[in-house]
Amino acid sequence: MAQGDVVVFDKFLEYVLKGNAENPFDFGATPDTIKCAIVNNATVPAATTADPCWGAGGTTNFATNEQTGGNFTAGGQTCASLTVTDNAGTIELDFGDPATWSQNAGNPTTCYWGIVYSDTATNKNCIAYVDLGGVFDATTGDLTITWGAPFATLNQA
Repeated sequence: MAQGDVVVFDKFLEYVLKGNAENPFDFGATPDTIKCAIVNNATVPAATTADPCWGAGGTTNFATNEQTGGNFTAGGQTCASLTVTDNAGTIELDFGDPATWSQNAGNPTTCYWGIVYSDTATNKNCIAYVDLGGVFDATTGDLTITWGAPFATLNQA
């Protein structure tokens, strides 16, 4: 992986494709609040991570590795807007970019991954992760994550 690569968790795709009975996510008229939080490398995320959640609801709890302090508040930054559109047979999922975490002497020094999750879902299920390109010391500069637009696509056959 390289800096800026975004990987969607397999479990997220499984939930979305199974339908409403098992899908904890709501991207409809009143969509979930989507957040991005920063973690260290104690648990390395992978597409195949088993039931990733932000908290104890699943089998992999990324919140235990959260980086806080200074300008890094617990729970991460909110992604401002969520849209799902059908663009000529390609379903596009887009999140607003999380705010920049500004440089601060009290910030964490071991930032490795951004974890995207639903703060609304009961188990705070994870959606994806972004590679920060190795260790990032947030005391030496701002951390800004900018998603591509759209964030993810699903093509209809």
